[in-house]
Amino acid sequence: MSKSALRKKAVSVAWVVGVLLIICLFPLTTEVFLGLVLVCGVYDFLRNGLYDSDTFKKYFIGSGRNTWLLAPFNTLFDLLSSRNRHVYTMRELPPAWREDLQQVIDDAMAHKDEIIGYLDERMAEKKRGMLFFQWYGRPIETTLDIPELRKKLPFVKTIGVSVFNENRSTSFHFGPLRMMFRVLYNMAPAPHHDGVYIQVGKHKHYWHDDPLFIFDDTLMHASFNKNDAKRYCLFIDIVRPTLLPSVLNGVIAGFAGLVFTLRRVFYKNWKLIQ
Repeated sequence: MSKSALRKKAVSVAWVVGVLLIICLFPLTTEVFLGLVLVCGVYDFLRNGLYDSDTFKKYFIGSGRNTWLLAPFNTLFDLLSSRNRHVYTMRELPPAWREDLQQVIDDAMAHKDEIIGYLDERMAEKKRGMLFFQWYGRPIETTLDIPELRKKLPFVKTIGVSVFNENRSTSFHFGPLRMMFRVLYNMAPAPHHDGVYIQVGKHKHYWHDDPLFIFDDTLMHASFNKNDAKRYCLFIDIVRPTLLPSVLNGVIAGFAGLVFTLRRVFYKNWKLIQ
């Protein structure tokens, strides 16, 4: 067994042991919370539309275990928000959301060649890279200075650009919290190639069909670039469409305050470019 596989196994075992230890130390509180986690987790798992044993393991004891523990909060966000379609088109977003999102896309595409050149200089042989201009509503200082992409907007919270080197992909994984939806926009013309796509649950989106893809990233997903060319995507998080955007904005701001300095942990498998 490889070192990476052993490390993943150790983390899974430690996670299970940690949960059992908390149950022993705080039985009553834990019993109530775990009841919520179990019920909401089953609901959350079923939303993926994939009911095989591999998805079950990934969600409950693999890369989705944090999403499972946060299932009560994600269910609450569902109740506070407009209907979650899992995958969206631009026209299905409210007008104010569309306006903010289109502004970011236009601003980024105006600097497309500059951004791509900057990333190419710094990628070398790395598998995947990420350049952030802001994260959870907080601006990130970068050597590449594009003020428009660090400007605060009401419904856009994260702006970055992801780059995949040739023939690189991610494993299937789950985002932890459903406060926002993920927006990807392919910046360079995509080849008509069936190996260049993103899969969310059962849904496959091929970049040669449409450069824009909006989805709920708490669903199991993976990106694939089985092609001899780099793939560059705008990487954007937008506040979930809701009748109470100020509530979600407050939660997002609080979460960012807690974990802003830990963002490298969230993207430990990426080269973070500044």
